[in-house]
Amino acid sequence: MPARARVGIDVGGTFTDGVLQDAGRLVVAKVRTTPSDLAQGFRNALTALLEQSGAGHDEIGYLVHGSTIAANAVVQGRTARVGLLTTEGFRDVLEIGTQLRPRLYDLRYPKPPPLVPRELRLEARERIGPGGEVLAPLDPASVDEAAGRFAAAGVEAVAVCFLFSFANPRHEREARRLLARRLPGVPVTLSSDVAPEYREYRRTSSTVLNAALLPLAGGYIADLASRLARDGIDRPLHLMQSNGGLATAEAAARSPVALLASGPAAGVIGAARIAAAAGSRDVLTFDMGGTTADVALVVGGEPQLRFRTEVAGHDLSLPQIDVLSVGAGGGSIARVDRFGSLLVGPESAGAEPGPAAYGLGGEEATVTDAHVVLGTLDAGHFLGGRMALDIRAARRAIERRVARPLGLTGEEAAAAVIRVADATMVRALRVVSVARGHDPRRFALVPFGGAGPMHACTIAEELGMRRIVVPRYPGVASALGLLASDVRYDLRQTWVRSTSHVRPAELQRRLRALEREVRELLASAGSGGGRARVEFQLDMRYRGQAYELTVPLRAASLDGAERAFRAAHRRSYGYGSPVDETEIVTLRVRGSRPVRRSLLDDVPEAPSVRARGRRRTVAGRSYRIYERGGLGASIRGPAIVEQEDSTIVVAGGWQLTTGRGGSLILER
Repeated sequence: MPARARVGIDVGGTFTDGVLQDAGRLVVAKVRTTPSDLAQGFRNALTALLEQSGAGHDEIGYLVHGSTIAANAVVQGRTARVGLLTTEGFRDVLEIGTQLRPRLYDLRYPKPPPLVPRELRLEARERIGPGGEVLAPLDPASVDEAAGRFAAAGVEAVAVCFLFSFANPRHEREARRLLARRLPGVPVTLSSDVAPEYREYRRTSSTVLNAALLPLAGGYIADLASRLARDGIDRPLHLMQSNGGLATAEAAARSPVALLASGPAAGVIGAARIAAAAGSRDVLTFDMGGTTADVALVVGGEPQLRFRTEVAGHDLSLPQIDVLSVGAGGGSIARVDRFGSLLVGPESAGAEPGPAAYGLGGEEATVTDAHVVLGTLDAGHFLGGRMALDIRAARRAIERRVARPLGLTGEEAAAAVIRVADATMVRALRVVSVARGHDPRRFALVPFGGAGPMHACTIAEELGMRRIVVPRYPGVASALGLLASDVRYDLRQTWVRSTSHVRPAELQRRLRALEREVRELLASAGSGGGRARVEFQLDMRYRGQAYELTVPLRAASLDGAERAFRAAHRRSYGYGSPVDETEIVTLRVRGSRPVRRSLLDDVPEAPSVRARGRRRTVAGRSYRIYERGGLGASIRGPAIVEQEDSTIVVAGGWQLTTGRGGSLILER
């Protein structure tokens, strides 16, 4: 049989999800994540897919992976010992940071310690000017001296960040050559490769983050590839990047900082594709998994991007899908604080031991336990009956941690936990919509993750939304998104110019240089499929502003880009000026090559609703129970639809029908 099966596996904090797509079949699997050995959880999901499908290892033609390894390493502080080499006089940029603070008026709020301690932040004598001119040549002796101190300290990686290297990377490249001679086997990261943009702190932080992740991520990817080879799988492995595109395993191992939002990005891609097929191109997505709830905005079928973010208090300058994560997953822990307030998250019970209802020794009350107590989750039908839930353990945890401290019954406490989790997700959805200048009432809601569809109706009503699109397999939508993604690379370079003074020939020359580089990356990826597509963007601002907005540049039309900027500024901030001078700050180029088939080709359709002939009481209301083998008829809430990877709650006042590819459409 030809190697034609396409496999996507997403490793989450609690569950590892897998999808196998082939002609005429789509198989899904959901297994427990193995935190101590994530590669083993990946293999367990792959084994489950192959057993269910009857396929062999040699039938796998395409394999793509979404991973939390980079994000977990930063959050948990499991990064490599890094040395930083920077321009003389700038060793403390990493620690000084910026004036921005998470709590503006809290003078005692502790800053996270820098990833590189001061004794490992060393200086090189050199200087590049803002226009790329060499003001002082690189002194090789200063680099050799730093290399010796790095070697004595046992650093595992080195980051090099020289002033204005984005305008001229010559000194950084020479420093890498000198360091490699003195530190054989120690990876070196250059800021001109990772973040060729101005703003020294953010550029330095991004470079250090990449260096800190190189040994761990490189080792994980190499170990996984080795295990797959031993299993008889010789196909190239692709990994999902934060920008919503795929990269080869080799490219991902060189730039692990691009993997920090790997899993959430895949979920948004999958949700956007599925919703577009169901007729909704403007959507708000929320992925409620075991550890977090991740929300995002999709406009015109395209997920929105952001270019600056923060990871565990460390700034990062990198294109990524604009995903906001909050601690409201199924495993988020509920507790009563010393003031008598009920809190949910951000702490999570994770995969081990997990919620109390999992029966693995967990004693904390979680959102999942609240659903078990209320009856939303059927203890005998969880994950299609493959995993039994312990009702007594869930009730004990809710009563001990929530009900007794608040003087409530178990059911009242469980309902309160759900309300607090819902409020957290509603606030997050308002941030990515209202705060970005978009009215959520004109969007559809796409809930996914194992827990998402249980909360969708309540959240939609709170936001005034009238349409919900539930994917056919919401519990593994992120894994489906892996198969819906293209190979993609984003390049950028700071180039500050007044728009009115830009020489078109110079702009074209710089854009073409970036285009050649991105086409070379696409060619090296070896991805078959469709033709390469290259798009250009500009970061622009009004002259005198500190920050900028990103707008498309089509047909090299600066006039069109300027109009787009003024419109975007008005939408984002509520005002715009038709006369104030604008300027370009950064040039951006995105290259992509499609590798996906239709995400819906192999989703089976079923002719009708199958009721299970019983009712269940949830929070005092009776719900009719249905099984989802694919729903073809219309039903009205209140109802609960159960399936192998998720549970969908249809509230009263909502009507459910089936859309293309088995998606469920809920409308008020």
